Amino acid sequence: HISNIFTHLVTMAKLSQRNIKLIVSLLLVACVLFLFDIDSALSEPNTSNRRNLEGTDNSRPYDTSCPLSMEKYIGVGPDAQGSLEYSNESGAQSVITHALESNQLTDGKIVIVGDSHMRQIFSSFACFAHTAGYWKDDNAYTSAIFPGWDIYYDARLKLKEGFGEMFYAPTAGKIQAYGWPEVKSPINGNEDWLKSCRDRKPFYLETYAYDAPNVLETYSEDDAKFEKVLLGKEDMVFFNAGGHLGQRDGNVQHLTELLDCMDTARAEGDDTDWPKLAYVISNQLHFHNLEEGGAYGGTDDRNKFCLEEVDGGNNPFLNEDKDVFGEKLTTVGFDLDLGKMGNFHIGKGSKTDETVGFTDCAHWTMPGVPDILASKMAESMLITTIKGFDSGNRK
Repeated sequence: HISNIFTHLVTMAKLSQRNIKLIVSLLLVACVLFLFDIDSALSEPNTSNRRNLEGTDNSRPYDTSCPLSMEKYIGVGPDAQGSLEYSNESGAQSVITHALESNQLTDGKIVIVGDSHMRQIFSSFACFAHTAGYWKDDNAYTSAIFPGWDIYYDARLKLKEGFGEMFYAPTAGKIQAYGWPEVKSPINGNEDWLKSCRDRKPFYLETYAYDAPNVLETYSEDDAKFEKVLLGKEDMVFFNAGGHLGQRDGNVQHLTELLDCMDTARAEGDDTDWPKLAYVISNQLHFHNLEEGGAYGGTDDRNKFCLEEVDGGNNPFLNEDKDVFGEKLTTVGFDLDLGKMGNFHIGKGSKTDETVGFTDCAHWTMPGVPDILASKMAESMLITTIKGFDSGNRK
């Protein structure tokens, strides 16, 4: 796709000489993508020799000073230093910065839908934006925190003027569910995107108002603490079906139905400027069932360290992602192999006794693997920006 970008941009320039800022910005984006293609060895983190990096900056790209970070993940894990080096080597800060710059062209909204896997990616992206100075200010966010935790179940972030907004919205549009306890439930609103698609109506996102307290609340349409936000063609929604066994099948089915409905509407000329949808690869876990790529944790796993290495090719979640969604929409992270990253999970925290404490082989040390996934998300935004402007100028 990169080889055609400059040709498209030249054509756009001939069509309109007035918007110099647009053309220069798009050239910058194209250059970044060109560098990704010709230097993929550098843009892809080194997984085989990660502890012998020369010239690696070991400073954290973000920490708990970021209001949307989660303390239980920052620097916690059996190999927090290796996780940090992996993040820094990936160049995620540069990629995310370029994606945010491209977002200024559209003032678009970025919506992230999924379970705690996607929450970590949202936190990473938001905190990189904080480090780079893209937040409107340090108070330009709201997060629905369950009392006594530093984990939020919905979040909203206002970026600098013209740079759009970010949302973590697990139940956006009633497409997905996770089986979380009711007291920790995300917004249970009224907007049903599948129904809206069938009725050929716009998609709205139910979210917290910026002046709402940073605490989880029960949704009410008449409550001023909540708002409805219109999503349009300049916005992107990133889905992942999650790893909750009782809900994942339903999530995959509902998202597939939504995609099919949107495709049918567009084929019939009924596109109502819906947002662009993308799918992020499911989480690579490192539990002890090797025959299924470490995807499932048994009761005995709580007394064991996470496996250092599994074969992701055996993971049924990853395989289902590729089979169901690989050809249906923009995909994120499908080219990654995180099978050797077992020590970058939270595990038993910093404990060295295998028999003490609960083992977490699902969530990741931060900074770390979520940054690479956030970077991949940013790359997809850059590519979509190029395709969108090119398509818009050929109509």
